[in-house]
Amino acid sequence: MAAVEDTHWWYHALHDLIADAVATHAPSDSGRILDAGCGTGAVLKRVETFGHAVGVDLSDDALGFCRARGLRDLVRGDVNALPFASESFETVISSSVLYHQWVTDVAAALRDLRRVLKPGGRLVLNLPAYTFLRSPHDDAVLTARRFRKTEVRRLLEGCGFRVERITYWTTLLFPAALIARTLGASSTGQDFDAAGGATFRNRLLSTVMAIELALVRRLPMPFGVAIFAVAERAAAADRLAR
Repeated sequence: MAAVEDTHWWYHALHDLIADAVATHAPSDSGRILDAGCGTGAVLKRVETFGHAVGVDLSDDALGFCRARGLRDLVRGDVNALPFASESFETVISSSVLYHQWVTDVAAALRDLRRVLKPGGRLVLNLPAYTFLRSPHDDAVLTARRFRKTEVRRLLEGCGFRVERITYWTTLLFPAALIARTLGASSTGQDFDAAGGATFRNRLLSTVMAIELALVRRLPMPFGVAIFAVAERAAAADRLAR
């Protein structure tokens, strides 16, 4: 991931989606942004221009990759019990995290993500879709679960969020992904070219994803390989909590 995520077609599209959401909803360049499960730091690096960006991850290896990018505001911690005070951030990003085996209770993790958000703050969420798309790549990245859009909406609303936007994505390439994953083309456990952006395939798929993102920004997709959502910390849930 660290070697290719700055240039790989899928990561590039994901980072564009996240950056668009943060730019739209972050209140100012002085706001605090948490990347909860920051991985090797590519998203954190991308959004640091929108505010004071903080990364948290349970993996020492991941935090080491973040430091190699020049990122310094990092905390070792667990998304199941975030080491931050309540109402500390205007924006929280959870990108490809809640699917992981280390997340023991998805609803509990979402409630803690909500806890550290300020009232009216936004959660930016990405998750893998459809259990039937599980492949050796999922085993390699310790996938515990994949999701459907209705399930994600229900989880968010049940944990005190108001869903502003939710869509499947990686839709134009869904037929190819279905064939690759169900017929064993991903048998190596690696869903990316080691050469990253240097390959013709990567450039071609980047073009396809640029077309798709133009569509996704305007209307929700009916199916796809992943799910993207933006949700607000709901004021109604705050009143119920009191």
